[in-house]
Amino acid sequence: MKLVRSRLPDTPSFAKRTLVKANYAVVLDLFCWGVDVLSRRDCGLILVGLQVCPGQERADELLGRLERQRLVQRRGRGAQARFEITAKGRHRAAPADPTQSWDRPWDGKWRVITYDLPEQRRKDRFRLWQALRDRKLGLLQRSVWIWPQPVNSILQELIAAQGIPECFCGFEAGQLFLCTHEEVVATAWNFEEITRRQRIHLDHVVANPDGIRKARELSALAHLTRLEARAYQDAFSLDPLLPRSLCPRNYRGFAVQQRHLEFRDALRRRLQELSRR
Repeated sequence: MKLVRSRLPDTPSFAKRTLVKANYAVVLDLFCWGVDVLSRRDCGLILVGLQVCPGQERADELLGRLERQRLVQRRGRGAQARFEITAKGRHRAAPADPTQSWDRPWDGKWRVITYDLPEQRRKDRFRLWQALRDRKLGLLQRSVWIWPQPVNSILQELIAAQGIPECFCGFEAGQLFLCTHEEVVATAWNFEEITRRQRIHLDHVVANPDGIRKARELSALAHLTRLEARAYQDAFSLDPLLPRSLCPRNYRGFAVQQRHLEFRDALRRRLQELSRR
């Protein structure tokens, strides 16, 4: 069976919908900074600083869409309007917590996936390679992939989107000969690049808790938050978030998460101070 191409529509309307969803996530996140209710003016200043919209008018339109979807709730009207996130919005804005993956126990078994696609189907092979890489599976060698947790849901998702390649095989391995688990991890994932990205977040000279405490305006606060969010996302963009027992000795992900929590705590405190003005 040939792989079934799964393609997103390449149209302006699709791109616009994707951008709107991304903006929704950014707006809902600002209500999780530590202040339950924000004024219309403060929302506008923050959204401009986050580069979500160019001015108050566009901010009002975005808040209106969120209100109609019952993701935020308005109190008052006009310039005196204040907004707060609803339970539905808070559920949607809930951030992913890497500690859940780190704390997941490992049963000592590797899930191994292998397949074979001929050279003349190079595009299909690359598409499957990309799909497995996007899901953070480790590439042990050529077409041999590994993962430390059950992969049933991942495989079902891939089969639905890509189809089943010839000579596809998956199995569990309790022991890999002539190599340690540490060597498997070092081979299957590029932790050198992962560490480089995580150090960028840790060493950021502007987007850090001290920078937040020095911010004098809401727009500056939002700018720093946008920089930190990008660095934080990039720090984990390649990270498979392995169970703690499999993480390399020099793994910096734990430190990144701690710094991120410190940043958010400083953000909450500073936002409360600036919003009272």
